[in-house]
Amino acid sequence: MVELGIAKERLLLKVFVDSDYAGCLDSRKSLTGFVLTAFGTAISWKASLQKVVSLSTTEAEYIALTEAVKESLWLEGIAKELKIQNEVITVHCDSQSAIDLSKNYVHHERTKHIDIKLHFVREVIGQ
Repeated sequence: MVELGIAKERLLLKVFVDSDYAGCLDSRKSLTGFVLTAFGTAISWKASLQKVVSLSTTEAEYIALTEAVKESLWLEGIAKELKIQNEVITVHCDSQSAIDLSKNYVHHERTKHIDIKLHFVREVIGQ
C-alpha cells in the first residue's frame, strides 16, 4: 500500500494580490492581479482589467482584494470537501489603505465612493 504525501501534510493556501491603478492608457481602468499558492506552488491566478474605473488607488486595491478573496473562498471549499484544508488562508496585500478599509467598519468621508458590494471582504474577515 502506498501512502500519498497529501494525507499527512495539510494544505496551506496563500494568496498574493496587487493592482495597477489606471494601468490601461485607453480606458484608465486598473489591472487586478492575484496568485493562489498551495505547498509553495501556484494553483490559481488571474490578471485582468477591472470592470469599473477606480477613483483612487485604495479602490483599485480593494477591488483586487475582493476578487482574490472570492477565489480563495472557492478553493478553500474544494480543499475542505477533499479533507485537505484546515488552516486559515493567508492573504498578502501591499496596500495598507485597502487592508485598513477591509477591517474598519466605520464610514469614512474619503472612501464613500467605494460601492457597497465591494465590502464583501469585510464580511469574510468578520467570520
